[in-house]
Amino acid sequence: MPMISRRTLYLSRYMASGASFQSIGYSFRVAHNTVGKIVHETCLALWNTLSPLCFPQPSKTLWEMKSERFATLWNFPCCVGALDGKHVRIQCPSHAGSLFFNYKHFHSIQLQAVVDADLMFIVIDVGEYGRNSDGAAFKTSDFGKALMNKELDLPNPSLIPGTDEEMPYHFVADEAYPLNLNIMRPFDGRNLNNTRRVFNQRLSRARKVVECAFGILSRKWEIFQRPLRVQVDNAETIVKAACALHNFVRARDGEMRPETSTEMDTMEAPSLRQSAGLVNWEKNNTPGRRPVDAIKARNALAEFFMSEGGRLQWINDLVCV
Repeated sequence: MPMISRRTLYLSRYMASGASFQSIGYSFRVAHNTVGKIVHETCLALWNTLSPLCFPQPSKTLWEMKSERFATLWNFPCCVGALDGKHVRIQCPSHAGSLFFNYKHFHSIQLQAVVDADLMFIVIDVGEYGRNSDGAAFKTSDFGKALMNKELDLPNPSLIPGTDEEMPYHFVADEAYPLNLNIMRPFDGRNLNNTRRVFNQRLSRARKVVECAFGILSRKWEIFQRPLRVQVDNAETIVKAACALHNFVRARDGEMRPETSTEMDTMEAPSLRQSAGLVNWEKNNTPGRRPVDAIKARNALAEFFMSEGGRLQWINDLVCV
């Protein structure tokens, strides 16, 4: 069998079935360490080849295009991506102590991603220690540092449609992330007024894309249904290759149509609770200091969602009391 075909066969069997290197080696009568070496080399080659194509350098033009898609498909203005993080389960690394032991009591590396309106990864950050809190993982990640240091080349604030209120371009996220001008997270609390309830529902609707992307990744590649039994560096390479392949396939299939996003409104986001390999970050509902300008921006967006020009009546009917 030609080497290129053998490499493809080993990799596809490993990622799609989650079979062990020993099992694959037994099937093809080769040593399991040879299978592992080939899988790692092929994942690295895939990442090096596909990453320039599937993860273009962020720019103002790119972010504006992403924002237009969010406005079209998910009715969320000035949103450039949905942000979330997952724990990727791994075997206990040798001599690592508790570095990779997380709050769920298993060993992991962290995968943080920004997903666009069409369920494609825009940015991924892989490899943070599992034991780090989600807030610390965000702040110390390359993406988190770039965002906080204003290095993402986001466009200048834009007017909310039909208003004279300026809105910064931002990412939508859940309670694991801090509120700031470039990250919109839900309002905290249970006894919320209708304006805040509608905002939370609209944000959850826009955020669904990142949950769906992780759900597709987890279901497509069976390796994420169990711990990755490889060295940490190899685990990072496997995760990055899987994300690149996800984008390659999404790009081949083309952009989502508006009717597809409407269909998704009637569906639950793919649940990751059944996945042994991808686990949610911990939510942080502890009150903390939040920038006044970020609070003002979120309030303005919440008011827009209640206005004639910004409301989705079916959502208002669903959540208003």
